[in-house]
Amino acid sequence: MEYRMATSTPTRPPGTTVATGLDLILDRLDEATQARADETRAQARLWTALAELLRLARANPHLYLRTAGTGQPDAIALAEDVAAYDAGLRLRMTSGQVRHLAHRAQTLEDRMPQLHAAFTAGTTTLGHVNTALDLLIGWDDPTGVSSFDEQLADAASTLTVAAFRRRARHLKGTLYPEPAETLHARAFTTRRVSLEPVEDGMAWIHLLVAAPDAIRIIARLTGTARAVQKTTTRTDPDWRTRNQIRADLAAGWLAGDDTPTAAQVGPILLIPALTLLGEGTEPIELRGYGPIDRASAARLLTQAPAFRRVLTDPINGEKLVYDRTRYRPTTAQRDWVAIRFEDCIDPTCTRPVDDTDLDHLEEWARDHGATNSDNLYPLCDTGNRRKNLSRIRYHRQPDGTVRITTPTGYEFTTQVAPF
Repeated sequence: MEYRMATSTPTRPPGTTVATGLDLILDRLDEATQARADETRAQARLWTALAELLRLARANPHLYLRTAGTGQPDAIALAEDVAAYDAGLRLRMTSGQVRHLAHRAQTLEDRMPQLHAAFTAGTTTLGHVNTALDLLIGWDDPTGVSSFDEQLADAASTLTVAAFRRRARHLKGTLYPEPAETLHARAFTTRRVSLEPVEDGMAWIHLLVAAPDAIRIIARLTGTARAVQKTTTRTDPDWRTRNQIRADLAAGWLAGDDTPTAAQVGPILLIPALTLLGEGTEPIELRGYGPIDRASAARLLTQAPAFRRVLTDPINGEKLVYDRTRYRPTTAQRDWVAIRFEDCIDPTCTRPVDDTDLDHLEEWARDHGATNSDNLYPLCDTGNRRKNLSRIRYHRQPDGTVRITTPTGYEFTTQVAPF
């Protein structure tokens, strides 16, 4: 007789199904699509909230300004700036970024209502909206803009950002052809210089200028580099490539080496005392960049007299405390503040300490603040004006930080100073 072990087949409740791989894939795609729409709607709400906030600030300047501030000719603009600063502290943005988003929200609502509707509904993306808004700059024809909005509304929900940008540019060209001179004049206002630190003690200097100026600069660098390179051969230990020579020339020309203006430049090199003696491992720091290697620091100390060279525990015996006997800070006090702080104490500002004012946190006249090292902080001119004319309050903390209280009651504490 043959015996067989009985096996049971799993049963499912009636009406249920098993998810297949395709079902799971479709679920993930639905989640991603919904998340993207939610992200866009959230961004639209942010823009709308900021635009409304600044409208309320302009209508109620007394809520943001002291009496001295409401009497200023630009009181409305000042109130808007303080409101943007308040929002920026909460959102970790600069006041300029807040005003920029609020302006974009207002422009989108007023000039491109169909794209605005798609934005708030989450059927397009932030990239599409920014592309369209960028093309409105300098375009003052309401009829043309209305047609622009109408013809792009559907495309903003179906095309990629790159394809949408091409279509939008072509459409604007047909609706509002601008002379090349006008386009250049607008672009010329964006000229600037910026610093981009990279790894291993290097950094990029970006210079955005008019094309003819750029060609002149490159031509001079190349011509001079060619002449310099002819004085050496590849077997020479000091031989450099053409690119290396151009970079060295540009650095020397811009830094003002061997010129009267070079001495006016004052970067700070912070060297821990033990490191200077060769017994420590703490990094040497170039303010405005970060840690650098010992060889670079040694070269700066010997070849760049414009650098202020300061140990991290400077002791020079000069008096740093003057109480109420003096208003203007001394050179020693200015150097001490430059050592303690790298940037403006305004948490939304990125100005380096050398591009700020040395400010009495407790005002000399209004608060009877002293000209002491613990009452002197670097503050940009915009932050200084806010402190004096608005209802923003600055409170010095025992650990050297500053607690900032906004007119709406939000509090933010700056980071601890290095010393």
